[in-house]
Amino acid sequence: MSKTTHSNRKAAILKRLAAVLLAAAITVTCIIPAAAIPAEAASTTTWGVFIGVNLHGNVSKVKNYKSIVIDGQNYTKSEITKLKEGGRRKVYSYLSIGSIATYRSYYKRFKKYTLGNYDNWPSEKWIDTSKVAWQDFVVNTLAANLKKKGVDGLWVDNTDVWYEYHRAPIYNGLVYILRRCKAKGFKIIINGGDVFVQHTIRTGKQACIDGVMQEEVLTRIANYNNNGFAKQLSSDRLYYEAYLRLVKRAHKSIALLEYTRSAAMRKAIINYCKKRGYSYYISNNVALK
Repeated sequence: MSKTTHSNRKAAILKRLAAVLLAAAITVTCIIPAAAIPAEAASTTTWGVFIGVNLHGNVSKVKNYKSIVIDGQNYTKSEITKLKEGGRRKVYSYLSIGSIATYRSYYKRFKKYTLGNYDNWPSEKWIDTSKVAWQDFVVNTLAANLKKKGVDGLWVDNTDVWYEYHRAPIYNGLVYILRRCKAKGFKIIINGGDVFVQHTIRTGKQACIDGVMQEEVLTRIANYNNNGFAKQLSSDRLYYEAYLRLVKRAHKSIALLEYTRSAAMRKAIINYCKKRGYSYYISNNVALK
């Protein structure tokens, strides 16, 4: 599979999530109806990914999960405490370190460090991770505030900035941010970022991460607007499987994020993950509601 094709498809996923986060930020006062939770949730006891909604402290929505991903910036400490349910559940927060969204309150402060747009998504900008001011803000403000709220780990997004802007200072900035976040006691899960993760492993810097969550290994999003899903293309699946074998050899945790409405495909995903010791989350909605 060409890296260009891979990057474009991955960028589309990340851009979609950026738009979802914008909607979540605007509607933080709304508790989602039970019907919005994917039916697949009942079969998943490991990960639950809910960055497209605000759960507040509603534990009933996450009772089947050992670990959940939320956008912790939109939650209070008490809400996160409720979601952790007495420490029986780990809460990870979405944190983009390679991009910045225009709807974030701190956008104007760091606008001067942006590198370029996500194509067709003006609300998201790549950011120069080599800038000390950005590094310090991510670690000492964003991550520090999440730690105060009781967040256990970080679900780190947009390390793909190093793929888009393939410069040593960009890469070194990412590693530096992750190491400092690890030093605060966070578990670090990289969402996507396969090019970055492979390089950290091959250069002996993998201590800055604890695991990865990879989207669309067995399935793919065929239509973003209508939640259309299909089997993953053979070339993409082979690429991801080789990548995840590398991650496993580095003794990092692995989770799959798959999309389907098919009962047969859900069963296949679960069996696939159990056989390999992977965790998983299966959604029937691109927006991860």
